[in-house]
Amino acid sequence: MKATFRNSPALLAVWIAWWLGVSFAAPLAFAAKGEPDPAVALSGAELVQALQGGGFVIYFRHADTGTPSAEGSGVDLERCETQRNLNDHGRNEARSIGAEFNRLRIPVGEILTSEYCRCWQTAELAFGRYRRLGILTGVGRNPEAADKRAQAAAGLRGLLAMRPPAGTNTVLISHGYNLFDLEQFLLGTQGEAAVYSPDGRGGYALVARLIPEQWAGLPGGSR
Repeated sequence: MKATFRNSPALLAVWIAWWLGVSFAAPLAFAAKGEPDPAVALSGAELVQALQGGGFVIYFRHADTGTPSAEGSGVDLERCETQRNLNDHGRNEARSIGAEFNRLRIPVGEILTSEYCRCWQTAELAFGRYRRLGILTGVGRNPEAADKRAQAAAGLRGLLAMRPPAGTNTVLISHGYNLFDLEQFLLGTQGEAAVYSPDGRGGYALVARLIPEQWAGLPGGSR
């Protein structure tokens, strides 16, 4: 019987395992795109303890703006009224994230944001400070912007791979598609975070993902 794998990655994995003589007594351990590798994944108290020690890069999609919609050609990055902005829920969401970082005693060093108001305002409400950075700014999805998207993805790769100063974590606040262009998965919830561990050799690993309300469920606050 001829096997067809084009539309069935799982079937292909099973066939390869059978061909290599791998037993399926235990499930195959591999991470789907956008999911932390089981070998490095952190959660609960273990995640809190790791973040308290510093050394991570935490990428946030901006807090809630309501139903996402594309902005027109009249956007002025210096005028918030021309942009899609945080709603009341998003502003409360940002404040809550900042409060949870304080409760959990997670040290934050540099905070870098997109130039869009909804991103730097998320940082301002959560952490009280920020620095706007062009390579974190959203880029249009039109074909003509492909080169700019590639440049932004390369810049983001460098930020995710950069180890923060000792004892601190770096926070990046940007857009869903900026991370998608690099990692090919979307943070589907506004305010969601992806926690990365830089390896010091130009690489990084995804260790956790949290939607906004999950920070409040993390245990502890003392070291």
